[in-house]
Amino acid sequence: MLAKRVFSEKILARLKTPLTAADVKPQYVFNEVTQKGYWREPRMSLRRQADLRKACLLNGVDPASIGLPPVQPRKPLRTKPNKLEKHERLRESRQETIRKNMEKMPETIRAWKEEKLKEAQKQRPSLPF
Repeated sequence: MLAKRVFSEKILARLKTPLTAADVKPQYVFNEVTQKGYWREPRMSLRRQADLRKACLLNGVDPASIGLPPVQPRKPLRTKPNKLEKHERLRESRQETIRKNMEKMPETIRAWKEEKLKEAQKQRPSLPF
């Protein structure tokens, strides 16, 4: 069950005044004397900007009209395949070698039988007794 959000008077008062770019975006400040620059944080944090956007939507005010930037679409999550176990990673190549060997199997059996017969012929004595 959803409860209606109650915002403080301070947030509701911000709805009446427009925001500047420095309020919602970080600013790059360059010091000409030291020849160095730095990023200044926005005056209003992202959490407070989100609260202000929600207050605008509840009160029927367009968030862009008071100077809030549009909501950035979220990046899709990077999906990375699981590492798996080694035997699972090598399964396809192993299955492929098994398939190739099974195709050659009748020829391999025939060669093995011929080799066995040749070995038997060598072991047979030359004399009949």
